[in-house]
Amino acid sequence: MKHLTAILAAAALAGCATTNPAQLDEARRTVPTCTAGADCAAKWDAAQLWIVQRAGFKLQTSTGVVLQTYGPSTAMQDSTRLAVTVTREPDGPQRFRIVPRIGCGNPFGCTPEVVPALLDFNRTVSAAGVQQ
Repeated sequence: MKHLTAILAAAALAGCATTNPAQLDEARRTVPTCTAGADCAAKWDAAQLWIVQRAGFKLQTSTGVVLQTYGPSTAMQDSTRLAVTVTREPDGPQRFRIVPRIGCGNPFGCTPEVVPALLDFNRTVSAAGVQQ
């Protein structure tokens, strides 16, 4: 949770001045969780699809515990396009958190904005779980 808080704080300071504090709180509260097995598989697939459809860079790494796009290179370090890293972190017996880290290389803001993108990711991935 410390990493997510740091990412959200950095996003707020990096040009997302229009971000509502309530949105930051919602992004922290709604990080997707899953139960090992079909639920995690469905949500992990949804996370990967979200990245492919919405990130500003192509997917570079895809494993069972990390999804990561390429990021702004030195030639594009002021890019407003979103770079994404998602990790699947243990959160108790047979439970995991699917934690997004979203940002860009531009100190004045990203397109789309980071916090709304985090909220969209959280909603999309959470909705993909196996219905019980």
